[in-house]
Amino acid sequence: MSEDWKTELNLPKKDGRPQTDDVLGTKGNTFESFHLKRELLMGIFEAGFEKPSPIQEEAIPVALMGRDILARAKNGTGKTAAFVIPTLEKLKPKLDKIQALILVPTRELALQTSQVVKTLGSHLGIQI
Repeated sequence: MSEDWKTELNLPKKDGRPQTDDVLGTKGNTFESFHLKRELLMGIFEAGFEKPSPIQEEAIPVALMGRDILARAKNGTGKTAAFVIPTLEKLKPKLDKIQALILVPTRELALQTSQVVKTLGSHLGIQI
């Protein structure tokens, strides 16, 4: 894979909807600043994420350290990606075993969460 890997991504059209401080009030981090696998970054960018939201900026580094998190944020602020991204980062694609289990309270949320995992992990070569 070339060093210019970002230019080869299939990026979605930019979301033109207005955004509030719940999503915009960040510290200025990037997804690259979390030192994530390139294949995971590819899935993140192809999902339309450009930079982490405030909940992601706070939760991802803590989760990557293996610490527990209890967080609350409004709908649409990126909570699901805040725990899915560190989970996907910790997976070892060559290890043919169940490595993660995500429990959610409803079938609808399970379907939604599994779709986020499939989208963000699309370049990791894993089974969901």
